[in-house]
Amino acid sequence: MDPKGFTGGVPILPEPRPIWTNATDAFTPWLANEYGRSVRPADTVSTGFKTTIWRWRKDFQNDFAARMDWTIKPYSAANHPPVPALAHADRLTVKSGEIFTLSAAGTTDPDGDSLSYLWFHYPEAGSYKTPLKTQGADNLYAVWYKAPEVSSPQTAHFILKVTDKGAPSLTRYKRVLVTFTP
Repeated sequence: MDPKGFTGGVPILPEPRPIWTNATDAFTPWLANEYGRSVRPADTVSTGFKTTIWRWRKDFQNDFAARMDWTIKPYSAANHPPVPALAHADRLTVKSGEIFTLSAAGTTDPDGDSLSYLWFHYPEAGSYKTPLKTQGADNLYAVWYKAPEVSSPQTAHFILKVTDKGAPSLTRYKRVLVTFTP
């Protein structure tokens, strides 16, 4: 290699995709209600530059543990992640005040494990920053929301978190980007 043409390593290129998070995320952990079936947000909110990964930490650590199992166990003895599915497109447009449904119908698990579902609005990623609450019960594959009143188009990111009941429990995600119009 010609030392004059050396640039110091791998070139740093602009990110070709939208950045759907940032370094100033706020994280409110989800706590299990009685009997562990439904969840509720904790009373504390954490913010800071490390907070972005806290939301996903347990899930990626369990994923690593499962990958280690895959190296030493036969397929039938190891847990495998669920396969989330959406019953609609991953980009929706709804009008202010309209009720819309988000559905994970068709989600499966290769091991036949029971699944838990959590839908949540991820306000840091979109232009609509006011948190939106799921209407109805938690831990359902389908939930509904009422679109907020907006005076200009706004985007909101909704995350589907699907977790199986295997050991270690494994989680996979889907994102739905919703545009609210006046």
